[in-house]
Amino acid sequence: MKIIISFLIAIIISRGISIAQVKSYYINADSTFPGMEKIHSGHFITVNMSNRSGKKLLVSIPGTTGPADVMRSFDSVAALEGYHTISIDYPNNRNTATFINSIDKEAFNKFRQELDFGTPVSDSVNVDSLNSIVNRITKLVIYLAKTRPAEGWNNFLDHDKIIWERVTLAGHSQGAGHVSYIGHAFKVHKVIMLSGPQDFLSNYDMPAPWLSADSKTPYSSFYSFLHDDDAYNTQRQIRNDLTAMHADSSVICRFQNMNAFSKQCRIFISGIQVPNTTQQNMGMQNHMASIMPMHSKVWIWLLKD
Repeated sequence: MKIIISFLIAIIISRGISIAQVKSYYINADSTFPGMEKIHSGHFITVNMSNRSGKKLLVSIPGTTGPADVMRSFDSVAALEGYHTISIDYPNNRNTATFINSIDKEAFNKFRQELDFGTPVSDSVNVDSLNSIVNRITKLVIYLAKTRPAEGWNNFLDHDKIIWERVTLAGHSQGAGHVSYIGHAFKVHKVIMLSGPQDFLSNYDMPAPWLSADSKTPYSSFYSFLHDDDAYNTQRQIRNDLTAMHADSSVICRFQNMNAFSKQCRIFISGIQVPNTTQQNMGMQNHMASIMPMHSKVWIWLLKD
């Protein structure tokens, strides 16, 4: 926490922003629309009040069992970079990685389709259209525009429809797959996949077929950030990300420091050790590293226009 506070103060000073202008708060899912289920602690919103006329919305999607505020540090940096930010509370108790050994090539696609859009196609989850991720995003922005008009949320709506081209999607782990899936369905500004996705079919030694499907978002607008020793298999994550990007290994940039990155970088792979990590929990700590404040400089690079 000390690291992110120090880093945020440095950004605030450099931007001439008052700390009081950046605020965070929770919104219960059932407040945005009757019958919508609250899963964890509610949606988490971070706003830079000096940027109420902004045109950039960051939608963050946490990983398995993660509450919305697990993306707090990433969202705070995004707010200081000029984004309105929302992190979504959604039904995320089923671990995507459990489908890795499936013989059904469409298992991941069905899982994503039902969670993201509420289409009843998966036997593994039970999510209706009301509680789908896309509807949660839409209803939350509508609610914020109506209840907090001074914050400028109406900039992201057109007749109660999300203006997806103003949206940057960022997701961690399971969330990395959701942002990629939604980015395939809608033309968004940018997709940022953090520590994922895990959508790999081990029985066929291949990324899930949906990753190579046609995308409304340009393939050049897909980015990812991984650690080189992730518990969920970095090499499989790389293959998944390259498939989603329709790219080759030339876009991969491994680093030990964060002083500079090449313009060609779209897959960032950290070799920096997570502080205070034991051998026993190293893999999972590395999996969480992409949303740790130690990598704030990478986030700023990813969030650039």
